[in-house]
Amino acid sequence: MESAMTTIQWRDGNWVKSSFIEATHEVLTGQGVFETILVDEGTPLFLNLHLNRLTNSSEILGIAPPDVNVITAGIHQLLHIHKSQLARLRVSLFGGAPEPTLMASLVAMDPWPTSATVNVSLWARNENSAITGAKSASYAENAIALEKAKDLGYCETLFFTSGGHLAEAATSNIVIVVDRKALTPSLSSGCLPGITRAILLELGVVSESDIDTQMLSRASAAALLSSTRGVQPLHGLGDRELNTEDELLAGLVTAHRMRVNQDKENWAGRH
Repeated sequence: MESAMTTIQWRDGNWVKSSFIEATHEVLTGQGVFETILVDEGTPLFLNLHLNRLTNSSEILGIAPPDVNVITAGIHQLLHIHKSQLARLRVSLFGGAPEPTLMASLVAMDPWPTSATVNVSLWARNENSAITGAKSASYAENAIALEKAKDLGYCETLFFTSGGHLAEAATSNIVIVVDRKALTPSLSSGCLPGITRAILLELGVVSESDIDTQMLSRASAAALLSSTRGVQPLHGLGDRELNTEDELLAGLVTAHRMRVNQDKENWAGRH
């Protein structure tokens, strides 16, 4: 069970503890972006990649780019205040004048289960949305679809585009194994450019592809990809069982863990 959350906000040139966020126009209308970062044994994993994506997301929404040095200082302050072996760090940025609202929070978390189940959502992902590619605070669409899936007994839900291509899950990217290939939807699907997804693509163990319903039905294995999940195999897709012990999938898990360990070493070497 998650413990109490520690939250700080950037005000008047300092990070201060905060228990509320001012209900500005931008906050009320969801004109904000955020990043969720896994903190593992004191290391905020792949922090530079997250901060780069936060900057890109803010540019998509027309928000003044964040000062990454300020954010990094706030993260160090949080890590000093709130010590946990495993924690979820969230950095939130909302537009506004005279300056954006910037907050960071940290809460201990339990590890994800070793595998999960998904269904296909009733709703489609708009790949041509004005905020495509941004990790936006406008999250109601995802939350409603995820709640519906959980009501039906699933852990996550998959979105297809209006054109019939697989995009992503409500809170994760997706990778499937078809014909001994690990495939993930291309960014043209409107999926979020996930950090774990990007790492696996960089390592060359996953390829981008347009995935339709027929291809998905042929998948022998699959996994959810996210910063807090890492690579989480699926044991069920709808009413169909998937192979959680697939060798190719196991290779993705191993490759990701190696990059995590490397990032921990890099962080320890700098601090």
